[in-house]
Amino acid sequence: MTGPLARVLASARLALATAGVAVLAVASAAAVVATPAQAAGPRPNFQMPVPCGETWRMATYYGHDDYDIDLTFTGGASNGRPILASYGGTVSFAGWGSGGGWHVIIEHGDGWRTLYLHMIETPMVAAGQWVSTGQQLGRVGSTGNSTGPHLHFEQVRDGVKTESYFNGVASGITSDGSPSTGPLYISGPTSPARNMTSQNCGQPANRQVYESGSHSGWQMLPVNSITGSATASMVINGNKLLYTVNGGRVYEASSDTGWRNLWTGISGVSNNALAVISVDGVKYIYTVVGGWVHEASSANGWQNLNTGISGVSNNALAAINHNGVKIIYTVVGGTVHEAASNNGWRNLNSNISGVSANALAVISVDGVKYIYTVVGGWVHEANSANGWRNLNSGISGVSPDALAAIGFNGVKIVYTVVGGMVHEAASNNGWRNLNSNVRGTAVSATSISGVKVLYTI
Repeated sequence: MTGPLARVLASARLALATAGVAVLAVASAAAVVATPAQAAGPRPNFQMPVPCGETWRMATYYGHDDYDIDLTFTGGASNGRPILASYGGTVSFAGWGSGGGWHVIIEHGDGWRTLYLHMIETPMVAAGQWVSTGQQLGRVGSTGNSTGPHLHFEQVRDGVKTESYFNGVASGITSDGSPSTGPLYISGPTSPARNMTSQNCGQPANRQVYESGSHSGWQMLPVNSITGSATASMVINGNKLLYTVNGGRVYEASSDTGWRNLWTGISGVSNNALAVISVDGVKYIYTVVGGWVHEASSANGWQNLNTGISGVSNNALAAINHNGVKIIYTVVGGTVHEAASNNGWRNLNSNISGVSANALAVISVDGVKYIYTVVGGWVHEANSANGWRNLNSGISGVSPDALAAIGFNGVKIVYTVVGGMVHEAASNNGWRNLNSNVRGTAVSATSISGVKVLYTI
């Protein structure tokens, strides 16, 4: 069979076969038998597979297979333009196929994968390689069964194609209008084309991590060669523990091992949200995966489990051990929510609203929980003893993307970034915000033996 329909069916069979789905060719179509290996986890926060700020036309056509998307650039020629990873994951295939031409498949975990077909040349990545959101995979072309330069893109859930979402927004490309696409057929006319602007603006650059202590005048010292885009820290048994996110992976380093940086095995997480606590000698790491909070512990080999807390910001996360109860704080739609391990992680609205979705800190002092947020460049404090009434601390001009807090000898201390420099304010000096002369764009804090310790990137 020749012509556009044959080309599309061949491409569909290739895509499905490489996605782990059995394909049976018949006289005029491909009958698809899904063979999912596991129940898919929550949908990752997929981004458009093209550079930040570019607007691309998403379209399908009769016989194209439901949920398949052809992307073409609205600002000029598509040929040769960069193709980016829609989300972090492991490359399971990078090479040639007769239908898809040069193409790449990425496994994102929890049953999710994405496909990128018809590249102009050999992909820039290799099978087995970990890639981050926004990393370039190749360039748009017209190899394989293709009639012109475009990017054929698919999101696959448990081996079965599904509607693509980008930055949490449905693509709207569902039906190809053809009943001959097998069990994937979605009743209805061919989905109309639409334009969408990419929010795939890359992850924060991994930067050198520095340690500064109050006992040395906040002298900045590099922590070996450890780099990351987010940090969290705590002290256990006299050892300082540093956690970083690098390319969607969580690493742990300890002062008692010379800061040897070890991958925990946790991957696919947001590069901007990280929290750690300890309870009864067990270490807990909290991350955000596609808008869902996950918990991993040293007692379960760092197996990253979904708490069921959903719809949260990918850029703000805090946690505390409060009287032996694990409590997680998130930002949902600009409002702080609280969930506790002793209520099944039911995520409750604190009614602290209008806050930055990129900055959040929490501490427990004398049995009272304190939440710190940034509202329009001002740090606000709310506590469990006043019904979470959010009060302006008077600390102003701070970055909406960085915040840390510790309880130190009964004093509440808040760390912010102002003009690229970390500032310290304390409750016993009227929250006077003092420049520590420590440089950084993100900060985490802890204390040990009467010394306040900062980790910055």
